[in-house]
Amino acid sequence: MRLKHLAIIADGGGRWAYERGLPRVNGYVYGTLAMTDIIDAADELGVDFVTFYASSLENVRRGEAFSLSLSSVYVEYFTKTLLPIAETRGYRLLFVGDFKKLTPELMSCISTVNSKTINNHGMTVAFVFAYDEMEEVTAAFNYVFNQKLLNADYTEATIEEVERYMYSAALPPVDAVLRYGGQRRLSGFLPHRTAYAELFFSDKPFPDAQKGDIYALVKDFSRIKRKFGRIEE
Repeated sequence: MRLKHLAIIADGGGRWAYERGLPRVNGYVYGTLAMTDIIDAADELGVDFVTFYASSLENVRRGEAFSLSLSSVYVEYFTKTLLPIAETRGYRLLFVGDFKKLTPELMSCISTVNSKTINNHGMTVAFVFAYDEMEEVTAAFNYVFNQKLLNADYTEATIEEVERYMYSAALPPVDAVLRYGGQRRLSGFLPHRTAYAELFFSDKPFPDAQKGDIYALVKDFSRIKRKFGRIEE
């Protein structure tokens, strides 16, 4: 089975920087270099979607100084590196999360980059920011609930209605998750999209990620027989 949607949990950047006596933000700077390598590999291997877990809600809550540093790293990466690549190769750049919790500079950058690539038809590269799985579901449910009240609709909300207003509504189901940084957990990452995902883990901190990691993952994925709970006849 072909791998269509690969999700990356980009963990370990802070520890990578600490071990080298560098400021924490340097781990994220070098992490963007790794992102470019992974995007290249995914494109070469015919992956349709690659999604990066760029920051969780906990990351954003680390304080204003950290948020500003992280924001400046991504603004620089998106505008000077990724957007030119996307425009040349026809990538569509997509962003997921609670944007209200991002800095105005990053929000503006995301809006610009998305609008310039929204009509492209190549691989989709998505970034998840300020994400929390419970907040995603709660916000979507509350929106549907309030709309029903406004329209005097007293029927129960369905998963299809709620899913339509989730932050991740534009993302298809994830086929495989690769987490860097040595941890063996998903940490609440896109639970609705990763329900049937195959899980892969690397002890490498994310700044040390290489194209070869993705080639090896796709090779391993191709050997997996995915039944999605079905019983073979």
